Amino acid sequence: MYNTEALSSPLHALIAQTQKSKDLYKPLILRLSDQEDRSKFEQIIVQHNGLQVFDTIRDQVAEFLKCIKPTAVSIPKDEFQNAVSEKLGNSDEYGVWVYYPWSNKLVHLLDEAEFIIVRTNRNKHKITEKEQQILSTKKIGVVGLSVGQSVSLTLAMERGFGELRIADFDELDLSNINRIRTGVQNITLKKTVIVAREIAEIDPFLPVACYDKGITDENIEEFLIGNGKLDLLIDECDSFDIKINARKIAKQLQIPVLMEGSDRGTIDIERFDLEPERPILHGMVDHLDMEKFKDLKTFDEKVPYITAVTGFETLSTRMKASAVELMSSISTWPQLASAVTFGGGVSADLSRKILLNSLKVSGRFFLDLDELISDPVPEAKIAEPENLKTPLSIEELTTFIKENNLDLPVENSKQLSESELNLLVEAIKLAPSGGNNQPWRLHYQNKRLHVFLDESTALAYLDPQFVSSYTSIGAAIENLLLKAATLKLKAEWKLTPEFAPKHLAIFTFTDSNTEATNEEILLEKQIPLRHTNRKSPAQRTELSEEYIGYFNDLVSQTEGAKLTFIKDLTKIKELSEIATATDLFRIFIPEAHEDFITREMRWTVAQTNEAQDGIGIHTLDLNNNDLLGIRLLQNRKMIDFLEEIEGGGAFNRLLSQQFISSSAIGLITMPNNEVTSWINCGIAAEKLWLGATSKGLQIHPVNVPLLFFYKNSIEKDTTISEERRQYLTNAEQELNLIFDKPENQTSMFMFRIFEASPSPERTIRKSNNKIFSIGRA
Repeated sequence: MYNTEALSSPLHALIAQTQKSKDLYKPLILRLSDQEDRSKFEQIIVQHNGLQVFDTIRDQVAEFLKCIKPTAVSIPKDEFQNAVSEKLGNSDEYGVWVYYPWSNKLVHLLDEAEFIIVRTNRNKHKITEKEQQILSTKKIGVVGLSVGQSVSLTLAMERGFGELRIADFDELDLSNINRIRTGVQNITLKKTVIVAREIAEIDPFLPVACYDKGITDENIEEFLIGNGKLDLLIDECDSFDIKINARKIAKQLQIPVLMEGSDRGTIDIERFDLEPERPILHGMVDHLDMEKFKDLKTFDEKVPYITAVTGFETLSTRMKASAVELMSSISTWPQLASAVTFGGGVSADLSRKILLNSLKVSGRFFLDLDELISDPVPEAKIAEPENLKTPLSIEELTTFIKENNLDLPVENSKQLSESELNLLVEAIKLAPSGGNNQPWRLHYQNKRLHVFLDESTALAYLDPQFVSSYTSIGAAIENLLLKAATLKLKAEWKLTPEFAPKHLAIFTFTDSNTEATNEEILLEKQIPLRHTNRKSPAQRTELSEEYIGYFNDLVSQTEGAKLTFIKDLTKIKELSEIATATDLFRIFIPEAHEDFITREMRWTVAQTNEAQDGIGIHTLDLNNNDLLGIRLLQNRKMIDFLEEIEGGGAFNRLLSQQFISSSAIGLITMPNNEVTSWINCGIAAEKLWLGATSKGLQIHPVNVPLLFFYKNSIEKDTTISEERRQYLTNAEQELNLIFDKPENQTSMFMFRIFEASPSPERTIRKSNNKIFSIGRA
C-alpha cells in the first residue's frame, strides 16, 4: 500500500513544478561557443534533476555529409568516419544544444543551416530546392487545432512554411484524443501549446506564434498581417462567425483561404489573391446577413448559417445521421482521427501547391474515400408498381354512372348553375385529407353530383383499404352540406358503399324555403379558416368543460360517433410515446418511408405548385432545426443507419413536445368497421374541427398510430416485422385503455387540440379541372 500522506507533499511539489511550465512551448537553443549560452547549459546540467540528455550529433553529421555529397556512401568506412571526426572537431561545441523545459530534455542537434539540409533532404525532388526556399519565406495561419493540428504538424514535417501562426482558445479534453495525436498527460493544456511543442520537437528552428485566446475581433488583424501579411489562411475552426469574418478580411487583404471539412474529404479553396472579387464561400452565404450571427443565441437561429456553410445536402450518410442525433444521443459533432489525419495531409499538400502557385483553382471539392474505394453496388431491381391507377377520366365516370343506373331522372331536383357548382366545389376542396392527397373526384350529370374516390391518389402505405381516404371524403361531404345550406339549397343525398371504393355518394338539390341555421352559418364561415396546425404552444392551456360539451354535441350529430378527450398530462405522455414509436416505424419501414417522402411531402414551393397536392415543407410550422431534420429524412441510407444504431430519438422530440403542449388529445370512434363508418367519422371530425376553429382553437390530426393499428389487424403479409407487429398489438390495447374505448367501437380519428395563433402557410389545393367535371345529360 502507498503511504499517501508521505507522498502528498512531494507529489504536490512536483505538480506545482509541472504547472509552472504549462504554457511553455519555445525551446531554449544554446550554442556552447557563446560563453553566456555555455553558462546556461551548465546551469541546466546542474540544477535540473532527472534531466534526459540525447547526444546523437555524430550520426547527424554523418548524415549531413551524405546529404551534401551523395557519393560519400561509396567511401571506405574508416575514411568516412575520419571525415566525420574532422567535421565535428570539438563535438560539444558543434551545432546546438536544445533544451525542452516542458519535458526536461536536452538534445544535441546540427545548427539551423545544416539541420534544414538534412531535414528536407528526403523531400527532393517532390519538393525542389528552389521550391523549398520559396516555402521558407511563406507565412501560414491556422485557425482551429483539430484538423488544424494535423495540418500544422504535416506542414512542419515538410518544412512547408517560414512562419506559422496557430489560433485556438480551447484546452485539450480527454474526448479530443480520439482525433488529436497527443498524450493523456496533456489534458487541460492549451491546444496551441501542444501543437507548438510538437513542432518544436520536430524542428526547433521553425518560428511558431500562438494565439491561445483564439481569433477575436480584437486580434484578427494582428493574426492576418502582424509581422507581415499571411500568404495563406487555413480555416479549421468551429465558430461560424469567425469563419465568415476571417474570410471577409482575408478577401480585402487578398489572402487565399483553404478549409478541410473532415467529412467526405471536403475541401474549400478560395483564391482571393487571384480573384479579389470572388464571393466568400463560393457565394453560399450571400443570402444571409452574417453580421447577425455572433448575436444569435439559440442553435435554431444559427441553423440557416451552419447549413449554408457546411452544405448539409452533401454531408456523408453518417454525418447526416449524427446531425439528427445531436443533443439526443450525442452532444457534439463527431470527428475521427483517420479523417483528421487524412485531411491534414491533403491540406498540407494543397497548401504547398497554393503557395507555389502551381494550383490556381477555387471551389468546393470532395475526396470521398467511400466513393473512390468501395465494393461494387448490385444493380438495383426496380419493382413494377402494383395496382397502379390513373386519374379517372370523364369517359370512365359517365360509363360507370350509366352502367350502374345512377343517372335516372329525379323529380323536382334543381339544375345547379355553374356559379353554384363552383361554390360547392370550392368548399369541398378545402376539406382536410391524409397527406393532402385530396382523393375526391366530383362529377355533375343529370342534376346529380356524384362523389367518386380517385384511386390514383389513394392507397398510400397508411391508407389501408382506403380508410384514410374515406374519412377525407366524409370531411368533404360535411363542407358540401354546410355550403349548400348557406346557399339555400336543400341537399338530398345518400352514401353508396355498394359501389366502393370508386363511387361513394350521390347528391341532388332543390331550392330551400328555410334559411341556414345559426350553427350552419357559423361552421360554414370556418371552412376557409380551418387548417392543420402543428405548432407547440409555449404555454399549455386548459380545455374547458364548456368547450368539451360543445364538441360532444357537434360529434353526436353523426349517428354512432363518440368523442373522448384525454386531458391528464401523464396519460398524454403515454399517448405521445405510442405516437412517437409509430412515427419511427413510418421512417424505418422502407415502403412507408418511400411513401412519405415521395407521395406526401413536397420539398420545394415549385414542386408543391406543380403537383397541387401533398404537404409543402414550408407549411409545417417548424423551426429551422426541425425543418433540417425533416429534410434529412429524404436520405434512405441515413435512415437505415439510424435504425442500425437504434437512433432517431431527435425525431421523437418534436412530436413528444407537440403532444405535451396540447390542451387535450381527442379520439373519435365509430361502431363497426364499414365504409360508411369511416365516411361518417370524416363528417363528425370536420364538424368538430370547424367548431374548434370558431372557438379560436387549433387541431392537429395524429392518426399514424391508428392507421398502423388498422393495417396490423387486416394485413397479415406486410412489411411490418413480427417484433413491430407485437408492439402495435400491445400499443393498441394500451391506447384503448387510456381512452376507455368500448369493445364495439373502432378508433378512427385522433387529434391534438390546443390554443395557438393560426399557421401563416396553408396546404395547396388542386385546380377545379383536376377534381370536377360536368357531363352531358
